[in-house]
Amino acid sequence: MGTFFYFYKKIQMDFQEIYEKKSKFATRKVGDELILVPIKTNVADMSDIFTLNEVGSFIWDSIDGVKSFDNLVSDMVLEFEIDEVTARNDLNEFIERLKTLIENI
Repeated sequence: MGTFFYFYKKIQMDFQEIYEKKSKFATRKVGDELILVPIKTNVADMSDIFTLNEVGSFIWDSIDGVKSFDNLVSDMVLEFEIDEVTARNDLNEFIERLKTLIENI
């Protein structure tokens, strides 16, 4: 059985971006990928499936409403042994793509 999530951005008082799952998605792990299926009017919309690779799955699982953008970048640097610039760019790209997906739901 999948899990349902919401996604949205909130801002802390120190102006660090913090993300929390707030838009409806059903999720299912398939191998190393995570499948996100938007839920529209309580029904899964199979025409808008979003597949996350290992990095995307890690980011999605790390979004908890507590960690800041910078915390997520640090976690990615440690997990994937990449430099901060690459992690920051990958996270920005992931967030922007997820925003686009949500806007189209």
